[in-house]
Amino acid sequence: MSTITAKELQTHDPKRFQQEYSKWCEYALDYDWWYWAEEQLKERLAPAGVRIDRILFSLSYSQGDYATFEGRIDLYQWMEANMYGDQTYAEKFPALHLALQDYGDYATVNTWHRNGGARVNYDANVVGNTYPSGIFSSLEQEAWDELIEEQQDMAGIEQALQDYVDGISRQLYRDLREEYEHLTSKESFIESCECNDITFETEEIEA
Repeated sequence: MSTITAKELQTHDPKRFQQEYSKWCEYALDYDWWYWAEEQLKERLAPAGVRIDRILFSLSYSQGDYATFEGRIDLYQWMEANMYGDQTYAEKFPALHLALQDYGDYATVNTWHRNGGARVNYDANVVGNTYPSGIFSSLEQEAWDELIEEQQDMAGIEQALQDYVDGISRQLYRDLREEYEHLTSKESFIESCECNDITFETEEIEA
């Protein structure tokens, strides 16, 4: 008997290599391997006012696979970070942006069925609950409320937020799928064996 590495086993005895690889896959990801994706997502979206409470996903290679998140979106920050045509939402709708900043309004993101669909919930509370400010401070209250309502309708914030969250979910799914496939690849199995000095007993290999 002799011992060989996983890489040598792959060449010398492909059938046994596949068996060993399959056994390894059963426990290889017995930890929160998705943590990196969640932390990267939090870091990337924080400047846009997005707070991630948790991510949810299924990578079972079936039609119901998904990835999404739950959390909240601070709207005035989101308006500063996202574009409406060639301007940011904050630049295009300055009165609405000021109102949202003063009121501290936000949208929540929740999953709404077991297949991971995420729904944005935004109750427009700024109309009638804020006062003229900034460059609009000279407006009468009624004119201010009308301006806010007009800009809110034009901006279509709720649908824009839904599209935004859907885009994040699609990218998150791609990132998780790519990482999962990398971590459970045959190359990762071989690398794990090398790092942990794991070898396999086999019959003597003829020269």
